[in-house]
Amino acid sequence: MSTSPDNYENKIKRLREFNLMIAHNLRGGIFNIRQLTELLIDKKTTKDQVKKTSLEISEGLQHIHDSSTALLDALALLMEVTNIHINDNLKYEKCDIAETVRNIMSQLHLIVARRNAEIELNLNVSHIPYPCAYMESILYNLISNALKYAKDDVAAKIKISTYRTHNRTYLQVKDNGIGIDLTKYGSKVFGLNAVFHKGYESKGIGLYLTKTQIESLGGTISVQSEVNKGSEFTVVF
Repeated sequence: MSTSPDNYENKIKRLREFNLMIAHNLRGGIFNIRQLTELLIDKKTTKDQVKKTSLEISEGLQHIHDSSTALLDALALLMEVTNIHINDNLKYEKCDIAETVRNIMSQLHLIVARRNAEIELNLNVSHIPYPCAYMESILYNLISNALKYAKDDVAAKIKISTYRTHNRTYLQVKDNGIGIDLTKYGSKVFGLNAVFHKGYESKGIGLYLTKTQIESLGGTISVQSEVNKGSEFTVVF
C-alpha cells in the first residue's frame, strides 16, 4: 500500500501529538517514583518509629509499584501506536465478518452470558478487504464496549451491519446500552484516557486505539449516542 506525502505528514502530526501526551504521563509517573523513593531514603527508623515507619514504607512501595505499572502501560501503548503509524506493509485479506464476530463472542462468552446478550448480523458485505488483525481488534473493542456498558436490567442487544455506498464500505455496531452524553463528551469520545462512566473498569484506551488503527489506513470512525438509548459506531473503510 503506497502512502502519499500528505498521509505521511498526517501520521507525523498525530504521532507528535500522541508523543506529547505520553511524555506528560511518563514525566508524572517518574516524578512520583522519585519523590516516593526520596521520602523512603530519608525516613529515620528509630525504635519509637519502627511500627509507623514500616507502615509508611509498605504504603510507599505500593505507590511505587502502581506508578511503575502505569509507566509500563504507557510505554506499551506508545510502542503499539507507533507501530500502527509506521507499518505500511500490512497484508490485506478478505476478512470474514461473521466468522470474526463468532470468534470474538467466543472470547467474551462469560460477559455475553452475564449480559444475556443477543447479536444480530445484517451483513450486506460479508467479506471486507482489510488487515484481519486490525478488523478483529476494531470489532473486539466495539463489541466488548457494548457489553461492558449494557444496562443492568435489560438484555444487551448488539446489531452489526455492513454495506457499501459511494464506493466505500461501512461497518456499524449499534447497542441498547447506557449511552454517552455527547453534549458533554462528544469531543473526547476517541481521546486517550477518556472515561465517561464511573464504576466501570476502563482506562480510556480502546476507542483511541481503534480510531488510530482505522485512520492509519485512511478510514474514519464516528458515533451517535444518547444517554440510556444506546450508541451506534460507524466505521468507513
